[in-house]
Formats: sequence, C-alpha cells, structure tokens
Amino acid sequence: MKAFILKYYKLLILLIAIGLLVAFLLITFNHKSPAKMIKDSQSNHESAKILDEASEIEDEGEYIIKMDKNEVYSFQMTDNKDILLNIERKADKWIYSDDTSIELNQDRVDKILNYLTDVRFLNVIALGDDKDSDSYGLSKDSPVYVIKDANDYSTYISLGSVDEKSGQVYFALNYDFSNIYVNSGKLAGLHYYSINDLVQ
Repeated sequence: MKAFILKYYKLLILLIAIGLLVAFLLITFNHKSPAKMIKDSQSNHESAKILDEASEIEDEGEYIIKMDKNEVYSFQMTDNKDILLNIERKADKWIYSDDTSIELNQDRVDKILNYLTDVRFLNVIALGDDKDSDSYGLSKDSPVYVIKDANDYSTYISLGSVDEKSGQVYFALNYDFSNIYVNSGKLAGLHYYSINDLVQ
C-alpha cells in the first residue's frame, strides 16, 4: 500500500513538473520582442503591419524621450530608401508637407509616433568626443528623425547600426555623437518604413 502511494506521489510530482515546464515554454515563446519582430519583418511582405504591431509593445530601458503624441506638431523621418519625409499636423490631420495631394494613412502615422515619442536606452557609451562614432554607424549622414513640438523645439534622433548578435541599435541625440545610446532594437523599426507604407 505504501509503495502504491509513493508511486502515486512520484507520478503526481512528475506531472506537475511537466506542466510547469510546458507553461514556461509557452510563456517564453509567446513573449513578443519588438526587436525580433522588426528583424523578422524584413523578410515579410506585410512588414509595415508587423512594424505597427511592434510599435505598441513596451520597450526596455530608461526613458530618454517621453512625449504625449498630441504635443508633436510636426516630424521628419528618413524612410528605408533614405528619403527624408516631412510630415506635419494641420487641423488634427497629418499631411505630407512635400506633396499635400498625397493622402496619408493616419493610423500608420500614429504607429510611427509610438516609436518617436517613447524612446528608451539600455546603456550609454561615452566616447568623450565623436571621432569614434563612425564605428557605431553614427555620423551627420546617418538616418535622422526630428520631432518638433508646438513651441517649435526640435529633437533630433540619429540612428546608427544594429548589433548583429544582440539586435540592439545605436542612436544619438541632437547630433551629439560623443554619447552613444544603446536601444533594445525596437527603435530600428523606424528605418524600415517606406513612403509607400504611409500612403492611404
């Protein structure tokens, strides 16, 4: 009888352990990483939708930019063909300043603002000066994103290279390349949008 009870308890403990392992694996593989989603989007025909979804996932690290989207008056962004796009708000509607006849996808602009108004960093690399910033893909020629508020104050975000191993992306603020910020990789999503993705 004792042997039967002992076997029963061993079986019960084994089943609990298996259940916990399955739960752990499900949680691990279902956790959405924006950096991984962005990397995967490059080989996907619906990449803009994946970028939109990644924009809504909370990033890691400390805030360096945290703004209410309603405070953004206009912004500039470098698209995936390195074209600088000028977008501004007019009467609660986003317009493409370079060609106002183009109708913008307002929902997509809102997703792009998710990236621009919530910027975080995991680490800061202090170079002392900007002579070594090229090794992080950062220079005045890097893709740039500019947010302008109603007070006409502009913040410049320069996007550098993506670390192949970690997926993290380097960035700098206001053309100060003496301090390089390390983002989880989510911020890199900005550079994968094209002008065609923004058109309604």
